[in-house]
Amino acid sequence: MRMILGLIVLLIAVAIIVPVVKYGTVDPCRMLAKDIADEGYAKLANAMGAEPGKTPEAAEAMGRMMTSQYSQRECMMKLKDRWFGVEKP
Repeated sequence: MRMILGLIVLLIAVAIIVPVVKYGTVDPCRMLAKDIADEGYAKLANAMGAEPGKTPEAAEAMGRMMTSQYSQRECMMKLKDRWFGVEKP
């Protein structure tokens, strides 16, 4: 029983720590906005022949503007679709 409870606690900790490390937040709309901004900036940098580095804050602000109309659930579903390749970025 202790092992099952330990696994549950570990899964919850991983579900919180991974988004914080990768995105800096656990808010699904902010995570989706960061994904959208990173993908858009990478395409732009590649088109200009540069290496995509850190995404500028302005690009992230545009991503947040795009996701501001979504509910938390819609953001989570769109983010899940992006992660699992259902929705093309």
